[in-house]
Amino acid sequence: MFSRTKISIILLSSVFVAYGLVGGLLERVSAGDDAYKGLRVFTDVLNKVRENYVEKPDLGRAMRGGLHGMMEALDPYSSLVDGEVYRRMEEAKAGKTADPGIILSRRYGYAYVVSTVPGSTAHSGGVRTGDLLETIDGQMTAEISLWEARKLLVGDKGSSVSLRVIRARRSIPISMDLVREELDLPEVSARMVEDGIGALTIPHFQKGVAQDVSAKLKMLLSSGLEGLIVDVRGTATGTLEAAVEVSDLFLPVDAMIVSVGGRSGEKTDFVSTSEPLISDIRIVLLIDGGSSGAAEVFAGALKDHAIGETVGERTDGQGSVQTLFTLEDGSILEILTQLFYRYAGQPVQSRQQKDSGISPEIQSPSPDLVTSFYFENTGDDPEATLGGEFYQELNQAIREAQFEEGLNQIRGQLLMEAA
Repeated sequence: MFSRTKISIILLSSVFVAYGLVGGLLERVSAGDDAYKGLRVFTDVLNKVRENYVEKPDLGRAMRGGLHGMMEALDPYSSLVDGEVYRRMEEAKAGKTADPGIILSRRYGYAYVVSTVPGSTAHSGGVRTGDLLETIDGQMTAEISLWEARKLLVGDKGSSVSLRVIRARRSIPISMDLVREELDLPEVSARMVEDGIGALTIPHFQKGVAQDVSAKLKMLLSSGLEGLIVDVRGTATGTLEAAVEVSDLFLPVDAMIVSVGGRSGEKTDFVSTSEPLISDIRIVLLIDGGSSGAAEVFAGALKDHAIGETVGERTDGQGSVQTLFTLEDGSILEILTQLFYRYAGQPVQSRQQKDSGISPEIQSPSPDLVTSFYFENTGDDPEATLGGEFYQELNQAIREAQFEEGLNQIRGQLLMEAA
């Protein structure tokens, strides 16, 4: 016999998802008619389940499952957390700041890996952008909120967290244990790649990073800089303010960097206020699916003002402000209240995931590179070879191909100018 709670959750989740899509975003509802229609459908389904379901359903649990489904229908970042769960987890995790270095979102019903922090155990263990976490310490991520999934990763320094990872081209999840560590922010780095061409890596957009970027740019300029590769691949932490400050180093005075607005339609514009630190320098910006949030604000500003050409893969598409609300029953609701808008007016984060993020002018790597890598590096039993080391090598091959493409673009631009 089917689980009565499972069936009821499926039924009511479908209703809540539909309601979230049709009526949950009320700014698009005219006179509330569609919202009320969705509620009538919900009430009808609820009554039919209560009166006719083969066993007495657990409607409380079904309702909670439906609300979680509604959150996911809205966007990948909103969460609803039961009040008791919230208090228990906050108490259990109080003062604990160690983690394996995974930045999470939510997609396809699971916790989704946006990026990993360089130098973290997740990074060295082969966790990669696009992985889905099926379980965290035995908890199914499909059954908990994004807030809870993020909290589960945190713990005591030196403790381990167990993961089951769903990964492309594997038929079964990978199990791994990662040590939680106190993570230091990676440093901004810069180097001359060859005569006249430098590379700048910005691993985060936290407070103070603009000063570090400025110092590195001045060092490169003193070395005869003519072309620059700016790397924000995998950069998924930081603040809007820091992204604005770093963008200001590259843009002319009064250039629009980003606008932030909510449902009222009013927007706050952020513009550059100083002369660019570098000018007449050919710039290529490296981006990928791990470039998220503040990194996307920076990448969008440079792209929209034709300061740099973008190479790599479409970015993650997180461009929003989340706000926590406490509900009457003590539950915690975390939803988007503001969006980031690019110079031309389009949001970084769209309703459809496929439309979110920054799309590069030059796609890299090519599909052939990835296909060839799998073909050349898996034996007769691909499942046996698709482990952490394999994906570390695949990541390295992809990064090298993207960097080489960026370098070729800079070389080509400098040759054209010299002709």
